[in-house]
Amino acid sequence: ERRVLKLLKASRTPNPAACVEDIRYLDGRNLNRELVVRLAACRWIDQTHNLVILGKSSVGKSYLAQALVNAACRRDYTARYFRLDVLANQLAVYHRQDAARLAFLTGLHTCDLLVLDDFLTTPITGETAAELLNILAAREGRGSTVVTSQFDPEDWYRSLHDAVIAESILNRIVSNAELVQLDGPNMRRHTHAETTS
Repeated sequence: ERRVLKLLKASRTPNPAACVEDIRYLDGRNLNRELVVRLAACRWIDQTHNLVILGKSSVGKSYLAQALVNAACRRDYTARYFRLDVLANQLAVYHRQDAARLAFLTGLHTCDLLVLDDFLTTPITGETAAELLNILAAREGRGSTVVTSQFDPEDWYRSLHDAVIAESILNRIVSNAELVQLDGPNMRRHTHAETTS
């Protein structure tokens, strides 16, 4: 139990209590128990496969990613969780030669599971795109990456200004990824309605 809590804290997940057991299988969500049980077993992490969770705003993409971080930590995997804009800001505060920056990047490169939430919801700078490519390249064959996005991978190009970097990022994420397309009701409203009734 203490080890799991330590792994969850290190992951920086915003909701360490999110768990697959609490996922709601409502009509129209395109989410079923068999898929979630399979993902929670974490074999895809053993195989260093990626996961791309797509869907419009508030359909539960982030919660699913957070629940999978929880499942991974319970199985003794290391994880890191960042909204992409927060990760970009974090990298921007470090000086290039800063030892803390190197330690931070090493953590991203070597963790078993890296979650990039709200992927390319807003455009990123060329420098951030290059950093992201370096992170993904360093993780290849070493760890799994989960991306949540409101946009299909083909649309990610619009947020990336360099076509070569965009293609490289896309290939590193999608080439060995399972795609999960969520749909259905606004889960924030649905959850809020349940708690107030």
